[in-house]
Amino acid sequence: MKTEEEIFTEIIEAIRAIGDIGATIDEISNVVPLERHTLSKHLNHLRADGRVAYKQIGRAKVWFISKTPLQHISRLTEEEMTYSEKIFAHILADMPEGVLILDFDYNILFVNRYLAALFGNCIGQKYQRTFFGPSRDPCGLADIIEGTVEEVECCVEDKEGRMLEIKARRIENPDSSFSVIAIIRDISEKVLYEQQIKNLSELHRLLGESVNRSYTIDQLCSAILTHLHDVLLFDMGDIQIYDPVKDSLSSYAQIGYPQEQETREVAEYKRSLALEAINNKEVFLFDIAQKSTTATERDRLAYNLARAYHLQTVCAIPLKTKGVIHGALLVLTRTGKALSEEDSRLLEGLSETIAGGIAKIKAEEEWRLRASAIDISTQPVFMISTEGDLTCANPAFLKLWGYEREREVLGLHYSEFWKDKVEDVVTAVRETGSWEGELSAVRTDGSEFNARLAASLIIGKKGPLQVVAVVEPENDD
Repeated sequence: MKTEEEIFTEIIEAIRAIGDIGATIDEISNVVPLERHTLSKHLNHLRADGRVAYKQIGRAKVWFISKTPLQHISRLTEEEMTYSEKIFAHILADMPEGVLILDFDYNILFVNRYLAALFGNCIGQKYQRTFFGPSRDPCGLADIIEGTVEEVECCVEDKEGRMLEIKARRIENPDSSFSVIAIIRDISEKVLYEQQIKNLSELHRLLGESVNRSYTIDQLCSAILTHLHDVLLFDMGDIQIYDPVKDSLSSYAQIGYPQEQETREVAEYKRSLALEAINNKEVFLFDIAQKSTTATERDRLAYNLARAYHLQTVCAIPLKTKGVIHGALLVLTRTGKALSEEDSRLLEGLSETIAGGIAKIKAEEEWRLRASAIDISTQPVFMISTEGDLTCANPAFLKLWGYEREREVLGLHYSEFWKDKVEDVVTAVRETGSWEGELSAVRTDGSEFNARLAASLIIGKKGPLQVVAVVEPENDD
């Protein structure tokens, strides 16, 4: 007695022998000697398995070998589907990724709803042209078709610029032929997000290097603009530093501006726009293509600037850290190169790092100015740490005490320069913040002299930092 699978094989071979035009149940029964109702039952089993399909012609059913079960299911109406086909059709339709089936001539046999939304109704079209353009197979599906590999995975860009993740493999059809089935996902947003993280990380690294290597604010601002330009590829940029005493802005660095168009009026547009960003304490992004019914002063300034330089977008970012405003960054793109909201958020995320770098260089410049003032002072000046070690001594101090170079005294304890009462002086400075009086000093050669000393305690955010003192010798003999 034949097994059910053997009967199924006979039925399939009978349909195949009758030809591609299909076979009626009467034609099949002439080859497979079974009762009509038994044959009908087996055909329905094969259809449920996706191995055969039929077309209704009048009252008769014409049966075919199902070469592409998924394509067959997609063409059925809800009433024509079996229960299993209905469930499977709903799963395919609602899948959050694409399903693609190709024959071995790159013809598209089936796409689910996910891919149809991306590429339209592309059944019957060529895979390469539909996805990537003429004669392109960037994922290597030819290797599957030629049988050199069973499966490929790749991440490629389609003809619309979307990034697709493709996993494809060779499958055997019910008629023993082969097809290619691929699972496809649009990962453009994921790739963009990962690139933004990479850009942000790289920019933080470059900005950190710029802060460490820059000696002046001009150098720092120029380096910042160069690094931002290399990563974000904008057309023009400007960093304006804010002076809270004068309530004014000065441009410390520019990149990409055509000098012949830099009129006084245009410079005022930029300065006013930067000041608006500072006063509002928020990022401002203007796109000339997006008309606003409620134009603000910032919109007017950005529009005038955009017209002057033929711009698409204008972005103004306040530079602040720890609540202190240090300036504003302007980033401009020409027509056809819109700056995205993601780019503006990236710049906003970097604004505190940039402002922190500017604050650091400002503090260093201020310290260098004060140090220079100490160096050129005709009065002896020195500084000691909270532990009592000398940290700074100007040339007048070295000359008075008989030393030639500062390194000879740095690190020495303050008691080595004074004869008596020095411990009481330091204690008084630490307790009251300052001290003034007369002391007896000792030079490096052992000679003594009297001097008037004025000392003050320098207080930082975390407490006492150092003691600075000015010496006025009473007797220079």
